[in-house]
Amino acid sequence: MRFGSGRGFVLAASLVLTAGCASAPATKVGWDQNVSFSSYHTWAWRPDGSINDPTWARRCQDVLSDQLQSDGLKQVGLDQNPDLWAVMHVRLSAETVVTPFDPNWGYAWGAWAPLDDYETQIPVGTIIVDLVDPKLKRIVWRGRAKDAIDAGKSNEAREEKLRAVLAELFAGFPPSTATGKGAAGTGS
Repeated sequence: MRFGSGRGFVLAASLVLTAGCASAPATKVGWDQNVSFSSYHTWAWRPDGSINDPTWARRCQDVLSDQLQSDGLKQVGLDQNPDLWAVMHVRLSAETVVTPFDPNWGYAWGAWAPLDDYETQIPVGTIIVDLVDPKLKRIVWRGRAKDAIDAGKSNEAREEKLRAVLAELFAGFPPSTATGKGAAGTGS
């Protein structure tokens, strides 16, 4: 049996590799290099109402809890003055969100509230995890993954994917800041 040139094999291999890369979610991580992450020991779940399904919300909280525990953070209640709030935004349908949140300043409280609301288009399947320092009143770490969760999958399949995505987002967490000074960093 005689095989043709290697072009067919190369084409097939490149198609398989391209298809494999297309299914991986696009992830991005950023953090405030002016804070010392070694000072954070506790965290609390702070729901933002973006996860409408209570079963899926509980699964997201449990998966995030497992991830943060493996990174050395202990979960406490909101009433126990946690060092960080964890806010997870998951979109399983196309949505426009209007919030009193300024990406440059963080979450709003009372006199800190921005004068304008901010409108954000969130693509289907997007996961955003914010770690907020309630004393500083700003986000100190954010991870996001686009095209990460398929709404058509079962809760079990989505949870398995969520675990993989969070493991990728939190790889290298807590971030180190050599001097504790500088601009916001970005990871993967």
